Amino acid sequence: MDDNKEIRGVRLVAGYLGFFLTLSGLIDLVPLLLLAFYPGESSLAYCFLIPGGSAIGFGFFLSLLVRKKQKGRLTRLEGSFLFVAIWIIGILIGALPWLLCGRFSFTQAVFESTSGLSTTGLSVVDVASCPHLFLFFRSFLSFIGGVGLVLILTSAMSDHSELGLYLLEGHNDRLLPNLAKSSRTIFGIYLFYVALGSGAYLIAGLSPFDAINTAMAALSTGGFSTNPVSIAGYGSISVEIITEILMLLGATNFVIHYFLLRARFKKAFCHHELAVFGVLVLAVYPVLVFAFAQEFGSVGAGFRFGTFEFISAITTTGFSSVPSYSSIPSSALFCLIFLMVIGGQSGSTSGGIKQSRAAFLFFGIRRFIEKETRESNVYSTRYFHRFGEKEVITDGEISSAFSFVGLYLLIFLLGSAGLCLLGYPVERSFFEFASALGTVGLSVGIVTPSAPSAVLWVEMIGMFLGRLEILPVFSLIAQGCKMGREAFNGTRKTLA
Repeated sequence: MDDNKEIRGVRLVAGYLGFFLTLSGLIDLVPLLLLAFYPGESSLAYCFLIPGGSAIGFGFFLSLLVRKKQKGRLTRLEGSFLFVAIWIIGILIGALPWLLCGRFSFTQAVFESTSGLSTTGLSVVDVASCPHLFLFFRSFLSFIGGVGLVLILTSAMSDHSELGLYLLEGHNDRLLPNLAKSSRTIFGIYLFYVALGSGAYLIAGLSPFDAINTAMAALSTGGFSTNPVSIAGYGSISVEIITEILMLLGATNFVIHYFLLRARFKKAFCHHELAVFGVLVLAVYPVLVFAFAQEFGSVGAGFRFGTFEFISAITTTGFSSVPSYSSIPSSALFCLIFLMVIGGQSGSTSGGIKQSRAAFLFFGIRRFIEKETRESNVYSTRYFHRFGEKEVITDGEISSAFSFVGLYLLIFLLGSAGLCLLGYPVERSFFEFASALGTVGLSVGIVTPSAPSAVLWVEMIGMFLGRLEILPVFSLIAQGCKMGREAFNGTRKTLA
């Protein structure tokens, strides 16, 4: 075969999947490094060796289809399929260690893997009795999922990696002209933050194991904790402050980190999403402080717990500084639901509709009111600031934001209704599904190790759609239906 001929179609997709399978296998093997510190858990090594080794071997042979060959460009359908397939395969391979250990059903294993890679943090694991290898594995999954499976893949490959996949995953801005170098830069920044966070936790008194796991979970906005009652179990203000800083870093656009580290402060701080965050602080934060002050009978406690829970919800992390939400006032639960729906910044590890879309939603509403209240159809041009640059607000951006938010809220209502049909109260169902769809991880007790499989699958659908930002999945379904209709019509004409 001519090596200069571009590889396209099924062979190209299979080759890319081979690269990803190899990467997934390596991810499964990483927890084995902990055996040097916990040799008593060596009997669990097979749980990671079998799926990790199998994925690497199979992936290597698939990657030979395109390795050292000229690669063509993926079509829109191929790109959507590959993107969704990468995440589904990553979840299934991540579920195998949980399944092989014999403690979890298939549904529970897939749930834990989905929760990890989607950076949600909802869990069916009993942390008190879970081996160190598995606690580290789920924290590591959340870190990898937060940075992004496609970003990790492109950082390990040449610049032939597809920009379309990179954009589908939510990385809407390249830091450098070279895509692979941009991916490596982002990955390097986050590893640097994990190292700093781990060091800070050690100084605050956490063990090395707890420090590393908590740093990964906070920065990835994953929210998995090695303590059975989350951050509340440490009872330490210093631990809470470090966690708040890491959560905010994780929910901040990758590009802002890049500008901050290069002291380009105007580009970092003159950004429309920061204005949205400021409005939320002014409008929602005081309500939470007041609610927690009432709950704990102290203004100081109100500021302490209100601040932490505000940051945990808006960054979609899911760490908690209070033991339970069972007695929290409805006003606080409503605020937390609202924050979980909004989420963090675009191009970050957080979930939700994103603060950027919330800004365009506001711009659109203001434009609509302005148009309806003026006698003429002429209205002034509006601007916003993106990374220090003044840009015109376009109708396309507003329309796209409204469409996404409408679809997001529809799924939110359907998922909440699903939990209601399974027998849970409306308020708790709204909270729990908002947490899943926003990839948050806060819970009012619906998701537990004993939760019915139907509940876990409803939550899994929410986590999956939320992490993939909904549109790629529906785009793939729409394109598949279109191809099916065309094939059916072609067959019918042939028969006629």
